[in-house]
Amino acid sequence: MFIFNLLRAEGSISDKIIVALAFVLVATFSIVIHEVAHGYVAKLNGDLTAKDRGRLTLNPTAHLDPIGVAMMLLVGFGWAKPVPINPNNFTNRKRGIFTVSIAGISANLIVAGFCLLLHFLLYPVIVKTMYASGTNAIVSVLMNFVYSLLILGVQINFMLAFFNILPIYPLDGFNMINTFLPYGNKFQKIMVRYGSFILIGLILIGNIGNIFGIRWLNIFNLFGDLISDMISKVTLQSIKIFLM
Repeated sequence: MFIFNLLRAEGSISDKIIVALAFVLVATFSIVIHEVAHGYVAKLNGDLTAKDRGRLTLNPTAHLDPIGVAMMLLVGFGWAKPVPINPNNFTNRKRGIFTVSIAGISANLIVAGFCLLLHFLLYPVIVKTMYASGTNAIVSVLMNFVYSLLILGVQINFMLAFFNILPIYPLDGFNMINTFLPYGNKFQKIMVRYGSFILIGLILIGNIGNIFGIRWLNIFNLFGDLISDMISKVTLQSIKIFLM
């Protein structure tokens, strides 16, 4: 949906190229930081599997999954190759599984919050710089690129956190909840068997809702609307404080 929405959006070809480039960079970093966080917290819990396999690196080639990248471009969210974790190495199994599961979500929330703060502080600078530069194409392109990086940094990381916190197997949210439940519980059995189908169903229903204009069928769009509303309010506050 990202590519489709970008193609039909208003703006020049150069503007769309800037957004596409910013999207690829931010999405790649956001997915990588999510996986590295899993591996690093696993290390803190006594499991060195991710470290030994070279997954505690920000090098994208060690993490990206081709299908996950394609889904990111087509649907708007995707995934990387899961960081290898061995819970048997944790000093405390339940604590290890829970903290490793929440680590990726926490990393994305931190990045999203940082980008939102930078947007609040830098938006007036971007506006003033573009106004002062007049018709300078290079400055305009650079400022548009910075703006796109910050906005997408907020949107993508919040969406990744929201997606992964869903209590559906094999997402992090499932592992977080399952940690507190008895081994072999019904929730675990159902999710392990049908979780992937539930995820696919959510995505398909959301796309059908997009096609027929039934927006509430797409929970990701609804959450995206909340993010956009938050960004708009932060932008307005930035204007009131720094530009008025």
